[in-house]
Amino acid sequence: MAANVPVAGSAAREGDGGQEEGERSHPALGEAIKLVVWDLDETLWRGTLSEEEVSVDPSRAELVRTLNRRGIVNSICSKNDFLAARERLEREGLWDEFVFPSIAWEPKGMRVARIIADMGLRPDNVLFVDDSVGNLQEALHFSPRLQVAEPELLDRLLDLPQAAGKDDAALTRLAQYRVLERKLADRGQASGSNDDFLRSCEIRVVLGEPGPDDAERVLELVNRSNQLNFTKSRLTAEQLGAMLEDPARETRTVHVADRYGDYGLAGFYSVKDGRLSDLVFSCRILHMGIEQWIYQRLGRPQIEVVGDVASPLEREPPVDWVQLAESARPPAAPAEPSAGRGSRVLLKGGCDLFLLNGFLGGRVRTEFTYPSETGAEVHSDHTVVMRQSSRETLDRYGELIDRLPFLDRPAFASRLVRRPKAFGTVIYSVLMDYTQALYRHADGELVVPYWQYDVDATEPASWPELERRFGALGIDRAFLEWFSERFEYEGPLTPAGLQANVRWLRGLLPSSSTLVLINGAEVELENPREPARHLHHRRMNEALADVVAELSATKICDVRKFVTSPDQLRDNLRHYDRQTYLRMAEELKALVGDELRIEQRPLLMRLHKARRRLERNAERAAVRLRLR
Repeated sequence: MAANVPVAGSAAREGDGGQEEGERSHPALGEAIKLVVWDLDETLWRGTLSEEEVSVDPSRAELVRTLNRRGIVNSICSKNDFLAARERLEREGLWDEFVFPSIAWEPKGMRVARIIADMGLRPDNVLFVDDSVGNLQEALHFSPRLQVAEPELLDRLLDLPQAAGKDDAALTRLAQYRVLERKLADRGQASGSNDDFLRSCEIRVVLGEPGPDDAERVLELVNRSNQLNFTKSRLTAEQLGAMLEDPARETRTVHVADRYGDYGLAGFYSVKDGRLSDLVFSCRILHMGIEQWIYQRLGRPQIEVVGDVASPLEREPPVDWVQLAESARPPAAPAEPSAGRGSRVLLKGGCDLFLLNGFLGGRVRTEFTYPSETGAEVHSDHTVVMRQSSRETLDRYGELIDRLPFLDRPAFASRLVRRPKAFGTVIYSVLMDYTQALYRHADGELVVPYWQYDVDATEPASWPELERRFGALGIDRAFLEWFSERFEYEGPLTPAGLQANVRWLRGLLPSSSTLVLINGAEVELENPREPARHLHHRRMNEALADVVAELSATKICDVRKFVTSPDQLRDNLRHYDRQTYLRMAEELKALVGDELRIEQRPLLMRLHKARRRLERNAERAAVRLRLR
């Protein structure tokens, strides 16, 4: 261990600057801890996940839960496979105890710094725990004021004054950081400027006089905040009381809410004779423009800014996205509906569910195939894409995904994965799992589905047909050469792979939610482009039936009952006639119940609009290609 790297809770080792064994038995933490960033292997659990079955230490699991209930939130920075780590934590019931997890194979220093920045905290208030001193040193290089420790400290962390926290049995702080996590994820997917995104957030501010119930929070905010405490003032209860009794002084609390949630009392100011003596905000509203908006609204009074602050008060152009609300407290954002009667239904799939939606009514939400910027179809409904839907995937592979005409970043940000509790019923078509081939990136991690399972798009012999069909949509020779250099063809998803992914999908949903899977037809169809496709469907249908039999609250809408003749098919095994879709809709109504109703909307008009949208995108793509 380097002598210039203070590591709390570690016994001295040979070469540690001459310290005696045991001299450092008392941890040397600094400021109060607001966030603990955990390593996983040999820290939260015993063992290395990528090499063996790991064992989660019950005391460490309980420590995570206790810290959250003290208002000290937890995050993760681990070198591991994201999906494997998440699955292991879900088995322990721990996944929801963490926010802003960073699980990838990149070095940790910048990732820890990113977590801290995304959460709007100072490194001084963050503890990073890792069994590798090298990782701790690297994290300190990027965040010099960070507090670091080896896992030995964890056994006595709760006894330290820096981890005293504050009672938060309701997990309010954890919930507020989840709001911030969702917002940052959406910001990463949004087009346009940051100001445009903030305008879409529907930010509301309520200004009020501090009441008896607010005093404790105001004093905590003033006396503990630094990043957004512009005057660095500190107050006692008596001084706060005197402020409120002074008729010449305007003293207000600042409550903040937006469409993502309620941030509570997140700011405080006091102004007298045109001078701001106190202006302080919670780091939870950093980068929302609240501080600039307040300063503008007060007419830019005199203020002596003391020390470093996280943002300037002056801003051009001025903030125009914050609204002053009238109620004493901002209305809470609508809660996600719990799974159960009356909750929403999500339809996720390709053209089969798009067409079925023409017959279905109720509280239905949809995630269908859509055109990319080039006009190519984006199928976000393959379980392999859903299992890779995460911020980590986009952080690591976003620029690579941007080069794929048939996928984009929103495909890896499904509501089904981000908000699984929002839906009481999920109706999912497995047809893309049956249909598309899988391609693995050269680093062995990212896997993307594309086109037909029995067509190798990395094989030059396949390129003329792909170019002919999709060249105008960006899948031209240049792209195919680029793609073949970076990805390897793996063939179709296996029956065992389908079963594993369905188990994962069922585990993603609350136990009270219903999962309905739509399988594939098995009618033999003479189609030279898809020989023996019905046999492949049969194998996958059998695997699907076997896995559904072992799962609770999971059903199959069996297409084979309705598609019994080639006459009921259109151009391939996955496209049915209108009467078949109506019968499937009626079957779904029977399986789901009152959450669905049968309707017949102007389907042809919707198909025409969808086709025109694809054509317009294709025309724009062709123009861009000609201009290159």
